[in-house]
Amino acid sequence: MSGENVELVRLIYASLTRGGDGLMELVGPDFVVDFSRRRVDPFVVTLDQDALDALRPGLLETWEAPPTWEPQELVDAGDKVFAFIRTRARGRASGVEVDAYVANVWTFRDGKPAEFTYFGEDREGALEAAGLEE
Repeated sequence: MSGENVELVRLIYASLTRGGDGLMELVGPDFVVDFSRRRVDPFVVTLDQDALDALRPGLLETWEAPPTWEPQELVDAGDKVFAFIRTRARGRASGVEVDAYVANVWTFRDGKPAEFTYFGEDREGALEAAGLEE
């Protein structure tokens, strides 16, 4: 099952790169997105189609196009997947290119992603949260 979890996370990042097309079909009901560790505009939201639709305009106001999400490392941790990704985007107003490497943890329940937690540059914290060590 866990190899399937890693593949599902890979598919979700591909969906996000396409602007979230098909995302809701890939995640479980009451999917929680936790960006509380983010320095700018932290938030936690239970994602359904309405919440996803509400987030899209802000994303497209900020960036010329949806950011790309390129998994650099996906590690199976049972009911969790540690993800180290490269995300890139260009600011709509500034034209400045953002290129960052960030860590995330995906938590699964009943074979579906139930929670996404953003750790930003805190790779060690994400590994610990996933039950892994560097």
